[in-house]
Amino acid sequence: MTLPPLTADAIAPYATLLKAKDGKYTDLPAVLEIGDSPGRHGFAILCPQPAPPGKISIGSLERHPHSTQSFVPIKVGRWVIVLAPSLPDGSPDAANARAFIAGSSDAICIHRNIWHAGLTVLDTPAEVAMMMWRADAGDDGIVADLANPIVLDL
Repeated sequence: MTLPPLTADAIAPYATLLKAKDGKYTDLPAVLEIGDSPGRHGFAILCPQPAPPGKISIGSLERHPHSTQSFVPIKVGRWVIVLAPSLPDGSPDAANARAFIAGSSDAICIHRNIWHAGLTVLDTPAEVAMMMWRADAGDDGIVADLANPIVLDL
């Protein structure tokens, strides 16, 4: 799978590109959406190391049934976003996954219950802010192993 650049239209079914409109204050309510179960917002700084150059194999996808999940780069070069719809049984539809190359100024809010790969950065170690609803029940993250990994050719 090759990776096109990230655009708002391309990710619209799965996520929102977080950008100011016309260079002005822009409210982004999806980022602070309150989950559908008791809990609280969580904010963390993730510090992923770069993936090795070449092909990247994605062996699992995750989704968050109670929350959107936002990623805002603090210090990052290029990074990879993998998004996938669900099959009728709720499992990830890896055959129809979409992958994109994001840059240092690209921030996204992944919609609730959308399958996605874990944070994958390229080039250099990174710092990325992550915000989501944390369900008190602890059931805010579901991981599915893929029978056939998604292979990204970088």
